[in-house]
Amino acid sequence: MGIVVMTMITLTAAAQPVDDFRPTPEEQQRFELMSRPEAWFLQALKGPREVSDGQHLDPKLQYYLEERRRRTPEQVQLGLATFLDPHARAGTLDRLNREWALFTKVTAPMSKVEDRKIDGRGGPLPIRIYTPKVSAEAPLPLLVYFHGGGWLYSGIEATDRFARLVANEAQAIVVSVEYRLAPEHLWPASNDDGEDAFLWARANAKSLGSEPDLVAVGGDSAGGHISLDISLRQIAAKRPLPAYQLLYYTSSDFNDKDESYRLFTNGYGLDATFRNFMLANVFPGDLLQRSTKALNDSNFIGMPATIIVSAGFDMLRDSSRRLSQRFTNAGVPAMYLNYPTLAHGFLQWSAVVPDAERASVDTARLFGTAVRSRVAMLRQKNNSRGE
Repeated sequence: MGIVVMTMITLTAAAQPVDDFRPTPEEQQRFELMSRPEAWFLQALKGPREVSDGQHLDPKLQYYLEERRRRTPEQVQLGLATFLDPHARAGTLDRLNREWALFTKVTAPMSKVEDRKIDGRGGPLPIRIYTPKVSAEAPLPLLVYFHGGGWLYSGIEATDRFARLVANEAQAIVVSVEYRLAPEHLWPASNDDGEDAFLWARANAKSLGSEPDLVAVGGDSAGGHISLDISLRQIAAKRPLPAYQLLYYTSSDFNDKDESYRLFTNGYGLDATFRNFMLANVFPGDLLQRSTKALNDSNFIGMPATIIVSAGFDMLRDSSRRLSQRFTNAGVPAMYLNYPTLAHGFLQWSAVVPDAERASVDTARLFGTAVRSRVAMLRQKNNSRGE
């Protein structure tokens, strides 16, 4: 893989310390509905409270998923087919971005938010840099974050509120990356953009208020997959690794034999229909085999310390657990956290689902503490060696 020398090429927006998402009246109505107390939802459920493996699905999420399940297979297929139409896709992407933002918790204003474009091997690469108001002394940890969305949708706007939450709770700078999406840009365009953003962050860490050895990577779902690939690329190239990895409901192997895949294959947000659509439009031909080869063939020795977070009602739950075991087997410090009442995509529910808020806040704080402790330990070890 070639190296791209990256510099900031444009500053596309002034500082934006305030969250500027404004819901439409219809969105506000939906938000108010989902903000009702849990007791209301327990009464409104169409079926009994869902239980699996001793886990109880959050009633608000069950209510939402019951509504989604009312769509017929024909309606689902039509929606996916519409997504492939370039003219219709822009509207779909905007709607989904707003959906993600709507139910994500609003946190304290940032000290500074900047939109930039950096040079990537695929052209100008948009990023958004969040600098929190902190009491801690600089330098701060820096998390290069990659959104989920199956390599097909989502972006900086969709995850803006979550990036702010992480920056505030972790007391860290967050660089959110608008990597290229399929079907226009097949894999590995997304991963190339991810590596370019990571290398840029290391090269520019000091000017951002951080240090190169404090630069971590993380993401949810597809974004976690991108993060893993970045670390493996650095190992292969014998370059400095990310300081840490923060991975939310991430799969490394696309395994469809897991028990969680069988249990939650339909009706839980991420489902088999979307998975098959994604694989066909992101990894056509032999791209899927190529994309999984590096992750499956690697023994993970030398990977960065990692926090792995999963949801109890997610087809990727068992894959996330297995990923954690692979790190442990390789001697890599790894912490696995499963939130049993939640489903795939819970980061976008932190404003209205208390367990989603707790998971988002707790894992962000844990990351901030962990990356600082890990870097301090490694620095102390290097100093004792005289390095």
